[in-house]
Amino acid sequence: MKKKKNIVNPNPLHYQYPYYVKIEDGDKDSISYYMRNGVPICYIHWPHRMLHFYAVFNAQSQKEADSMNRLFNNWDKKEYHDTKVQMENEVSYEKLVEEGFDVLQIGTNPEEIVVYKALIHALNKALDELTEEELRYCKMVADKESEYEVSKEMSIHPTILSARKNAALEELGKKMKDYR
Repeated sequence: MKKKKNIVNPNPLHYQYPYYVKIEDGDKDSISYYMRNGVPICYIHWPHRMLHFYAVFNAQSQKEADSMNRLFNNWDKKEYHDTKVQMENEVSYEKLVEEGFDVLQIGTNPEEIVVYKALIHALNKALDELTEEELRYCKMVADKESEYEVSKEMSIHPTILSARKNAALEELGKKMKDYR
């Protein structure tokens, strides 16, 4: 394995109160910027973390160093979480096929398939956020059931059912506004 040139690997004890700023993989501009400005760069493998480059700074006190390390650690955790969520919500043609999606149902245009899948995913998420009663009203509309029959089933006045149904559909519409 080649040894990296111009990368300082200081002993973490070099500074009395060190704090570390993670440098993204492949971000050569940041590394060269820090190096031009005399900031030491370490290649560190923290427990339960991947091996990364870090810029090392010296704080004025242990309290400040702990605060800065906590801040940058929380940023890394948030970025990791956001990336993980984005990957979980990502829809790809290959993933759709793996899940048994039938291309002939929708058509053969991959963009349409991915958009359709994203729409269905968003609709399911929005429906999960509705109450049981609101879901019943949506099911009534989807199944083209009579409001009068459903009002008898639910033991409420048809006018009240109609108002509640409209409110539930409006709520669902708000949740799906980005997919119109």
